Amino acid sequence: MSKPNLKNGVEKKKIKKEKGFFRENIESILIAVALAFVLRFFVVEAFKIPTGSMAPTLLGVHKNVKCPNCNWKFKSNHNNNYVKCSNCFYKIHISDNGKKGGSRILVNKFSYDFGKPRRWDVAVFKYPFGDVSCMSCGFSASQSMMCEKCTNSPKKENFFTSKVNSFFKRSFGINQYHKVVCKSCNTVGAIYCEQCGSTNVNVVRKNYIKRLIGLPEEKLQIVNGDIYVNDKIVRKPEKVQDSLWVPIFDSNYPAKQEIVENWEVQGDNWDISKDRLHLKKPDGIEQKSYITFKRAITDNSVYNSEITDVVSADVLLAFDVTATGNSGGISILLEENGKSYEVFVRTREEKSESYIKISGSIVASNSDAFIEPGNECRIEFSNADNEIILKLNDSVIFSHTYDTDLSSLDGYTKSCKLRFGGINTDAVFEDILISRDVYYSETGEWGVYDPVEIGEKQYFFLGDNSRNSNDSRYWKFVPESNMVGRAFMVFWPLKTIKIIR
Repeated sequence: MSKPNLKNGVEKKKIKKEKGFFRENIESILIAVALAFVLRFFVVEAFKIPTGSMAPTLLGVHKNVKCPNCNWKFKSNHNNNYVKCSNCFYKIHISDNGKKGGSRILVNKFSYDFGKPRRWDVAVFKYPFGDVSCMSCGFSASQSMMCEKCTNSPKKENFFTSKVNSFFKRSFGINQYHKVVCKSCNTVGAIYCEQCGSTNVNVVRKNYIKRLIGLPEEKLQIVNGDIYVNDKIVRKPEKVQDSLWVPIFDSNYPAKQEIVENWEVQGDNWDISKDRLHLKKPDGIEQKSYITFKRAITDNSVYNSEITDVVSADVLLAFDVTATGNSGGISILLEENGKSYEVFVRTREEKSESYIKISGSIVASNSDAFIEPGNECRIEFSNADNEIILKLNDSVIFSHTYDTDLSSLDGYTKSCKLRFGGINTDAVFEDILISRDVYYSETGEWGVYDPVEIGEKQYFFLGDNSRNSNDSRYWKFVPESNMVGRAFMVFWPLKTIKIIR
């Protein structure tokens, strides 16, 4: 009886084990790849921002700039050769080198399958127009995706079908150009060639990213940079508003060479240096002494190549102040087209209450809000979307809303003056920051002063960088069926990682 070949048996077992290990790893890799595909096409997808239409929230291709006059750092449109620093107005030549890519974002593709889009969402959607190419004569043009027969937009596919189709289209380049078929009336060739009349046309649909402003069946207006819905101003949520302030002056970056004058005073109560302002106690009781920010507050943006000069009164002023008077207090005054908004914060020993005045009348007061003499205090004043907010050391002491009669508005803001100072006190102001709110310009066929009626299952989108944005002001509404998902995070570059508001 022959002995079993133990050596061969051991080798066979080793082979089996090796094959099992190899197969196990291959299976793990395939599962990981499959999960990645599922996550990408069904749950979360990454997009790259190509343009500056959503600056400063999201950046397209841009250049990093450091002002040689004040050392202020900012982003500029990559097409700019020259730009003026918003902080000191120094004209800077920008090198053709050093272009940086746009922000990379993550988009939740489930958002609008299981919930309704919300105002102020930053959303990705399919461009409601397509680049149409005639396969018969080669003619190309931009066309609406509305059906020529039934005038309806294509209906949204069911959830599963739309995700599967998207997977194959984006993964393998299938149907990037697709035959136009109306899903309402099943008409093939719903768009015809303007040049030869052929219905043998293909359409490319692009993805856009903008901020959702108008909802279905609303009446929307853009007036003086603000959004009005059904004749009432629409206020941005706090987190959204915080992300949309555009800095225009920072005293922490003093100019080596003064190009423009920043401050204007009357009298000799103020000592002005590059990084601080000192108010000496005025002679007499209850005397106010203001310093005025001399520059016009406009919607100009260093990101854009064009210079604009529409005046804005939606501003934020923040500073550190040390007041030494036992009475009196600190006052901030914003004047717009003959209307005034004033806030006063008393020092501890001052008998009168802190207050807000609109055109000379007190509309809100607070007896518990005061400044400790000799202690540094951070004050932040903002007026945006018809809401005045005053913070003391990051605590809100006033939040007052007011209405504006649309019929009383006469076009654009003509004038705006921002002043601050003190009443019967010495005070030192440092770390002064002035910002403006995002300004939605009334350009384009649908961006005029007259209201537009948004249809059923349609949405109105605007870019945060209004002066440099192709959006609903030019091509009107986005059908619900075009919605892709909500952008929720910037993940690249690493130093810009943030939650999108």
